[in-house]
Amino acid sequence: MPEIRKHYFLDEYCIIAAERRKRPSDFRIQKGEPGDSNSCPFCPGHEETTPHAVAVYTDQGVKADGIERILDWKMRVFPNLFAAMVPSPSRPTAEWIALPGHGHHEVIVDSPLHGDNPAHFSREHMELLVRSYQDRYAHYCCTSDVKYVSIFKNWGREAGASLSHTHSQVVAVPIMPPLIKRELDALTSASFCQFCNIVERESTSDRMIAENEDWVLIAPFYSQTPYETWILPRRHISNLSEMNEEERVRLASILGLALKSMCSLLDDPPYNYMIFQLPSEYHLSIRIQPTLAKIAGFERGTGIYINSVPPEQAAGELRQCLGEAPKG
Repeated sequence: MPEIRKHYFLDEYCIIAAERRKRPSDFRIQKGEPGDSNSCPFCPGHEETTPHAVAVYTDQGVKADGIERILDWKMRVFPNLFAAMVPSPSRPTAEWIALPGHGHHEVIVDSPLHGDNPAHFSREHMELLVRSYQDRYAHYCCTSDVKYVSIFKNWGREAGASLSHTHSQVVAVPIMPPLIKRELDALTSASFCQFCNIVERESTSDRMIAENEDWVLIAPFYSQTPYETWILPRRHISNLSEMNEEERVRLASILGLALKSMCSLLDDPPYNYMIFQLPSEYHLSIRIQPTLAKIAGFERGTGIYINSVPPEQAAGELRQCLGEAPKG
């Protein structure tokens, strides 16, 4: 029978429709053809087609483009040509309530290889990616007029990736997103951290997928989408800047496991992952949502998502992909 599940600590709900239970093979999605590397602006040799890079990760360290572009790179960070936020916006409209779109929007090109897949990144390369996230957050978190720094990856056309070459994005905005504000209000009004409670309780549940000394990977009890997963730190940290080196290495490891298991089980599905963080009074999380189901009238009209795969089932199948023994 269908089951209505409440968010861990917000007044939000999802419907777990177990009678509509699907197998991983039911979510096979026709993949778009990868773009031509000869015309890809993110490929090596095409550095002149992008804005100057503000951070270039090389074997010799982190640099920035000067008059000439830096070549032989592992990752590049530069302003998005089609930015959602800009440092010097036009005056807003005088109608109703409108604020200037003051902020920053960057692209992180994750790899120089056109056909590279984040699920197949080496351990060292995934560690470098996590470091780039940490660096860009630290750069913007205390910037004047920035209230929130959104770091995310869209993988696959159905998930919103306009280019097939793997990349992440950083958007620094002058407002607090409503979801983050609701979570922050709930966290600061409680006598304990609800996210720490989630880590503790889910560590012994059948929704646990993988764990290491510093991080847990779970299929959340409140799962909006089939095969949604969350990565949470065991230690109470608010953002990536608070990680030490060991935590960064282990985050790269468990993020790699999450992407590998999802890629193997669901045949490289489109997905979004988002890093939720604030300078303080928060609990860092990374939430990965495969794009496997269409958002239709019920979801748009109610804000309640219907998930046809119970998270307990999803966790068990993802554990099997990692060679882990089933729980429960």
